[in-house]
Amino acid sequence: MIDMHNHILRYVVKLPVHPTEPNMETAVRMAQIAQEDGIRTIVSTPHFRPERLGDQAAEMYEILHSAVDTLNAALKERGVDVEVLTGAEVAMSELLPELASQGLLPTLAGGRYVLIELPGASYAAYAEEVLFKLQLQGYKPLIAHFERLADAPVKHISPRILQERGIRLQVNCESLMGRRGRSVQDLAQRLLHDDLVWALGSDAHDPEKSPPRLTPCRGAVERAGGAGTFERITDKRPATIIGRKSG
Repeated sequence: MIDMHNHILRYVVKLPVHPTEPNMETAVRMAQIAQEDGIRTIVSTPHFRPERLGDQAAEMYEILHSAVDTLNAALKERGVDVEVLTGAEVAMSELLPELASQGLLPTLAGGRYVLIELPGASYAAYAEEVLFKLQLQGYKPLIAHFERLADAPVKHISPRILQERGIRLQVNCESLMGRRGRSVQDLAQRLLHDDLVWALGSDAHDPEKSPPRLTPCRGAVERAGGAGTFERITDKRPATIIGRKSG
């Protein structure tokens, strides 16, 4: 399986937007939990917030890539059969097209897909324009945990229209298990039922309270989307996003 949304990197390097102190043993433990669950690929998606980075965006871009190399070396040394790929959970910002033109947008596995988090507290009137501008530059937006917008006081954005525009949606396992409330769970289920989900993520933040596991929501995924849906959003479709062969 491929975990498309994971914050494991917070334990490898000190990040500006994370208060967590680095602890490589914790990062290794998270990878071990993922391996036990059947996950073989983790896409690292630490928060990347352009508005807070200022002129440190280039430095942050390099830090994210070097930290992934450091983590993979540690996992190999300890015999953990999990590969970690580069990426980030990029906050929606009017600065994204400019960062993209400078080659400073941290994409998933170094490809053209970029995981973007839409604002949940207020409607960003420029969001759809930014997504379009990124597409014009050849980038492919993947919206992080779209189902969380169910409770957000924002203007409704049609997931089907996003799909028609070539914008993909990612859903979190915890949402399907009801840990974000009923309305978020309902929207996640509808997205699966309508075949609008391209990737499943653990959104793991730590080994205990928010571990990197995907199989606990297999039943919920299959009930909402039908037989074969779980493999489709944990292997086949994510593989196309990161430029790998599935299986």
